[in-house]
Amino acid sequence: MKNLTRLPKILAILAWIVLSLLLFSVTAAYLVAEQPIVQDFLRNKSTDAIAATIAFKEVLLPFGVIILIPWLLNLLGILYMKRYVMASAVMLILSGLMMLYTIILPILLITAGTILITRHRYFIKHEKYQTPYQ
Repeated sequence: MKNLTRLPKILAILAWIVLSLLLFSVTAAYLVAEQPIVQDFLRNKSTDAIAATIAFKEVLLPFGVIILIPWLLNLLGILYMKRYVMASAVMLILSGLMMLYTIILPILLITAGTILITRHRYFIKHEKYQTPYQ
């Protein structure tokens, strides 16, 4: 059973790290939108810096929420992987489907979920009802 979740856990942790970096960078960009450096950059790009800052924050807030939900699903999938294998697989696949606008994350998460499902089915068929004395 230990080898059942080894590779999917590694893939899910890699995806969680990438999602964490993405979520951290979006949150940091949202929080520093009022800083003078960002204001100077936005003033150079448009005539009204205040409207540009508001538009910048209005874009970042939904994007942060869109990243937060798959981040939480991925974290729950990693935490529940040992106890509830099928629920964890579904959470990882849903998290991957929510992140379809990226390229690497759906590959990692959907692959991890699919591996969990196939290995769990194989384990149920071949090893669940066998005793060590057979």
